[in-house]
Parts: sequence; C-alpha cells; structure tokens
Amino acid sequence: MTVVQRAFIDWCIAYCKFRIVDDMSIMLVDYDASSYDALCKDGRLGKYGYLDSGMVEIGRSRFPDAPGQPEGSAFDEAYDIVCTALDEWLSGPVMPIEQVSFPPEGEPPDDFDPLPSNQ
Repeated sequence: MTVVQRAFIDWCIAYCKFRIVDDMSIMLVDYDASSYDALCKDGRLGKYGYLDSGMVEIGRSRFPDAPGQPEGSAFDEAYDIVCTALDEWLSGPVMPIEQVSFPPEGEPPDDFDPLPSNQ
C-alpha cells in the first residue's frame, strides 16, 4: 500500500469517526452501536456508510482495480479496512454519555436529511 493510499484510509476513518460521534451527540444514531455495519443500517446509509460521493470517487481513483477484477473491487477492499477499524473503535465507549443530548423538540421536517445532499 502506498503512503497516499494509507493516508486516504486514515482520512476515511477519521471522517467517519467525526460523523458518528456528531450523530451520536444528538441521538441520530445509537450511542451503544456495536458495529459500523449495524450503525449504517440503523442510519439508513448507503453502501459506503458515512463516506460522501467525493470521497468514494477519490478512493476509486487511488485504488485501481487489477486487470480482470470486478469494477470497484480494489476500493471495496480498502473500504473493508475502514470498516474493520471502525468496528474495533465502536467495540468500546466512543464518547461520554453526558455528551449525548436529545434532538430539539418536535418532529423533523418532511424533507429532513441528516446526510449532506451529495450522498
């Protein structure tokens, strides 16, 4: 793995950790989520969880597929590294419970989307 590829993976891990604790802090996702996959399912996130489309595009360009391999397979392998790191991180407490607050009162608007529109 190149230094650029490793830096990309580290960036993805850090970005996802930020998004997770940010969502946990206002209870958009479970405080006690035990795996990244479960957290993404609960949050109804897409195939690449908290990564935005620009990050996926960069990842696909940084992890080219070997000849004869399915499209995107090299990036999927790199994303597995991200998921494993996040699973390990989520296996313990990731933030103090006193930092979790409740979302504002009332129902969210019909067009509420907790994820940026570019996902």
